[in-house]
Amino acid sequence: MNPAMHVCLNTHSPGVQLNVAVDVGCIRHRVAVGLSEGKVLDEFDIAHDGPGLTAFFTRIEHHEREHQATSVAVAMEGFGGYARPLDARVLMHGWRLFNVNNLKLARFKEIFPAPAKTDAIDARRMLQLFQLQDRVPMAKAVLQEVAPIGETEAKLKALTRRRKQLVDDRMRLSRRLQADLQALCPGLLAVTGEGRQPVVSEFPDHA
Repeated sequence: MNPAMHVCLNTHSPGVQLNVAVDVGCIRHRVAVGLSEGKVLDEFDIAHDGPGLTAFFTRIEHHEREHQATSVAVAMEGFGGYARPLDARVLMHGWRLFNVNNLKLARFKEIFPAPAKTDAIDARRMLQLFQLQDRVPMAKAVLQEVAPIGETEAKLKALTRRRKQLVDDRMRLSRRLQADLQALCPGLLAVTGEGRQPVVSEFPDHA
């Protein structure tokens, strides 16, 4: 066999990875799309609702086909839980999902400052993290890959999250009731003991 042909047959060009960065907001999300080489392909906003999520996947899938990407990686900066349900649907698509560590991202921005602070610039900075993660240890530390979980684990995670919300709601309600009781009957909590709720039932209403 011709040596030149042998080299040609065993040389494979690396696959194209499509990188997506999502700066999450409570109403709208800023999205930036680029290639692993660093070229920015697209930037757009989506609403945090059903049509917005549909538009997100339609647009990303278009770029995936156009550039014949062999993989898609999505980085999301979480904000108050508003990354849901987009993050779960990204994993369902078979795409790689990366959580952006906010504290480490802030440190990264201090060392490599941007000219201004906008959602568009933040999304582009997250794209830059993909490009730098193999060369800059700090950039790699900011991106934390999220492993796909099974249906049972997803349900358990949702129930655990809901339980925490209920516990937090109960604590807030308890503090509010104690504040109202203190305002209406100053000193009563000190007499009965803070946090004891049966005190009201000990004084029946004879009206």
